[in-house]
Amino acid sequence: MAIRRPARLVAPLVLLVCAAAVLLIVQRTLSDDADSPGAATTSTVQTQTTARRGPKTYRVRSGDTLGSIAEKVDVPVDTLMELNPDVDPQTLRAGQRLRLRE
Repeated sequence: MAIRRPARLVAPLVLLVCAAAVLLIVQRTLSDDADSPGAATTSTVQTQTTARRGPKTYRVRSGDTLGSIAEKVDVPVDTLMELNPDVDPQTLRAGQRLRLRE
């Protein structure tokens, strides 16, 4: 029995070679990122930059607590209490505005 179409044999081989090449590239890229000394510093700087650009105030919604607001806006509860000394955390009202940063 003769093979009529050699592409039937070549196509799976080409597919395996391409998959191996992609895996090799991804592995080298990940190992290069882990070995570079500035990788952690760069992500820390980006996190600090985005945290400063957030909104300055938050409008309280129905059912919000100071803890849930702190989680949503990524600001500690203690900081919220310091920035809003006139706000009683037990009596938050919908529509009330809270300062998130100075």
